[in-house]
Amino acid sequence: MKEAQGSAYEWLDNMKYSSFHTLIIVLLCLVLIFDGYDSQIVAYIMPLASKEWGLTPVMTGSLASWGFVGLMFGTAFFGFLSDRIGRKKGLVLAIAFFTIFSGSAFFAPNYSAFVALRVLAGLGMGGAMPICITMISEYSPARIRGKAVTAMYGGFTTGWILAALAAIGVIPSFGWRPVFLMGAIPILMIPLLMKYMPESVRFLASKGRHEEAIKEIRKIEKLTGQKPIDWKPEHFAITEVKYTGTIKDLFTPGLIRMTILISGTYFFNLIVVYGLASWLPTLLVQRGFSLVKSYNYGMVQAIAASVGAFFIGTLLDIFGRKRTLIAGYLIGAVSLVLFGFATSGPVLMAAGAAAGFFIIGTQTTLHVVNGETYPTHIRSTGVGFTYTIGRIGSFAAP
Repeated sequence: MKEAQGSAYEWLDNMKYSSFHTLIIVLLCLVLIFDGYDSQIVAYIMPLASKEWGLTPVMTGSLASWGFVGLMFGTAFFGFLSDRIGRKKGLVLAIAFFTIFSGSAFFAPNYSAFVALRVLAGLGMGGAMPICITMISEYSPARIRGKAVTAMYGGFTTGWILAALAAIGVIPSFGWRPVFLMGAIPILMIPLLMKYMPESVRFLASKGRHEEAIKEIRKIEKLTGQKPIDWKPEHFAITEVKYTGTIKDLFTPGLIRMTILISGTYFFNLIVVYGLASWLPTLLVQRGFSLVKSYNYGMVQAIAASVGAFFIGTLLDIFGRKRTLIAGYLIGAVSLVLFGFATSGPVLMAAGAAAGFFIIGTQTTLHVVNGETYPTHIRSTGVGFTYTIGRIGSFAAP
C-alpha cells in the first residue's frame, strides 16, 4: 500500500478518465433523460388537454407553469436536503417524487387535479438537476469537467427528444394520457443507483465520516485498477469551516458576486428556454401547422440543444468558462431574433435549431461554473438556490 501524495480531493481531481467516470456519467445521464422527458412532455399535451377541459389561454399556459412552481421549490429544497442527508439519498428521493406523481397524471380527472400532480412531480424534477450537477462536479477530473458535465446534461435534452418522439408516436393514436404513464418508468432506476452510485467523498468527509469516505475511495481504486493508497482521516481535511451550511453563506463577501451573476443568468436563460419550448407546439398549431408537424419542430430544437451542449462543453475546456459563456449567449441572441421574425417553415426550423444549439447548449456551461463556484459544505445548496432563481424565470415565461 503506497503513501498518499496530497489530499484525497487532489487525487480525485487529477485522476485519469476511466470506466468509473463513464459509470457516473451514464447513471446521471439516465436520470436526466427521464427528468427532461417529464418536464417537457406537458408542452405536447397542452393543445389536447385544453380542448378536453375547455380551458382558457391563461389556464392552458398554466398547465406548464404550475409544474415549474414545483420545479422551483424542488430545486431549492432538494439542493438543501442533499447537503444534509447526502447526494445519493437526495437523488433517490427526488426520482421517487417525480416518477410517482408524473405517472399519476394519467388518471387526472380534471384541470385542478392535473395541476396538483404536476406541482408534486415538479418537486422531484427540480430536485434531481442540482444534485446531478453537484455529483458530476465532485467526481469528474478537473481537466475534463466541462465535457463531463455537458455529456451528463445531454441526457436532459435527450429527454426532450424522447418526449417529442412519444408525442408523435403515441398521442395521435392513443390520446395524451399514456405519455404520462411512460414518465413513471424511471422508478426502475432507483435499485441501480442504490447499488452502483457512490456517495460523494467530499460530502462524507465534510460530515466527519472519514471511514465511509475511505471505503468509497477503495471502491474507486478497485474500479480503476489503481494500487491502494494508505488513506488517513487527515487526507480528507476540509478547510471551509467558515460556512454554516445555510443560504446566508451564498451572500458572504467571497461568494455574493458570483451568486448574483449565476442566478441572474439562469433567470433570463430559463425565460427563453421554457418560454420557447413549452409554448412552441401550441403556438405553431395556432399558426396553422398540424399537431405532428409542431412536434417535429420541438424535436429538432431538442436535438440541436443536445448536440450544442456537447460541442460547447468541449470548447469550455479549451477556451475557458467566461469566454465560452459570453460567445454562446451572443450567438444565441442573434438566433433568437431570427427565430422571432421567421415566416417560412425552413427558416423557422433553422433559426429554432440554432436557438436550441446556442441558448440551451450554453446553459450547460453555466452548470459547470455553478458546480465549481461553491465549496463542499454548501455546494448543493448553492447550485439549488441559483437554479431556483432560474426556475422563477421558467414559471414566468409561459
